[in-house]
Amino acid sequence: MRHPTARRGRGEEGIAEVVIIFPVAMVMILLVIQTGMWFLSRAAANDAAADGARAAAVVGGSVAAGQSQAESVLGHLAGHLLVGPSVTVTRSATRAQVAITAHTESILPVFSLPVSASAAAPVEVFRP
Repeated sequence: MRHPTARRGRGEEGIAEVVIIFPVAMVMILLVIQTGMWFLSRAAANDAAADGARAAAVVGGSVAAGQSQAESVLGHLAGHLLVGPSVTVTRSATRAQVAITAHTESILPVFSLPVSASAAAPVEVFRP
């Protein structure tokens, strides 16, 4: 049996520090990755909303065209980064608007960030 005042063996000094620091460092790295995923998801949602608003606002455009375009672009750009995306398109005589809401896919338990984006465009009118 080892005497309580005996010196530790070589290399044992840092074990406790590693046991404490390693999980904290891993969580920090995962938070940075999660934040990057949120920024990418938000950018994809903004682009999809803008494309959907343009599709709904052109001459001959419609709510269905804006919805289809926004969902298509969202699928291509965000893929599986967004969970439960909801696309809402409205069009009046003067304005087309697209709103997208979703949550970012989570790599950390109980840590899902909301994403929302909206875009509007004036409705084009052809006047001969």
